[in-house]
Amino acid sequence: MDKLEKWAGTIPEEDLATYRKGGFGARIGIGTRPALLNIDTTWMFVDPAFDMCGREMPQLTANLTGITETFRRLGLPIYYSRRDNRAHPVRRGIWNLKLKVAESHGYTSDPRADEWPDAYAPRKEDVVVEKNKPSCFFSTPLESFLRYDRVDTLIVVGISTSGCVRAAVTDAFSHNFRVIVVEDAVGDRSPMAHRANLFDMDMKFADVESLADVTAELEACASRNAA
Repeated sequence: MDKLEKWAGTIPEEDLATYRKGGFGARIGIGTRPALLNIDTTWMFVDPAFDMCGREMPQLTANLTGITETFRRLGLPIYYSRRDNRAHPVRRGIWNLKLKVAESHGYTSDPRADEWPDAYAPRKEDVVVEKNKPSCFFSTPLESFLRYDRVDTLIVVGISTSGCVRAAVTDAFSHNFRVIVVEDAVGDRSPMAHRANLFDMDMKFADVESLADVTAELEACASRNAA
């Protein structure tokens, strides 16, 4: 299916026509060495007990677990991002102005907030990057880690689609990585923002594909590499 056809019924046809005219939406595909990039799926963003989590998303958790298990089974690298220490107001920076809960207990000092559910938590062989702003590439060594690891493709999952996921996807594309966003393994507190950003990333910076399709493609790549 043509990528633009996939969005018919969600995006007005006149809008799709302008993207088609500009040649947007070509498929990037998976390269020779994909890595999973799990963005900010700590308890703070998946447990509604925390202000930063809008609602329970059990299917998202299940899909995060599934894609993580696939990468572990295939022996492919896994990277995680989470926020850094924000206890000091200077470390929070401009978040102090934009985020009204910046001084709340859960945001600044609850250690559980920055840990992951056991089902897809990092292991000792994985790489964890701590970040201060939305993109896990901004002022972090992530790019250098990926280059050393010979990664050319990032399979992106996480929260939130319109915020930290979008920021990382844009930066990964800017650094010339192939980017695949797993559409049913990313989430957002706003379904509208979620869908709009998936469409825009699919047109400009990434391939937005289902968990089933990404898993099948990873399996196929592994079989080709083993042959």
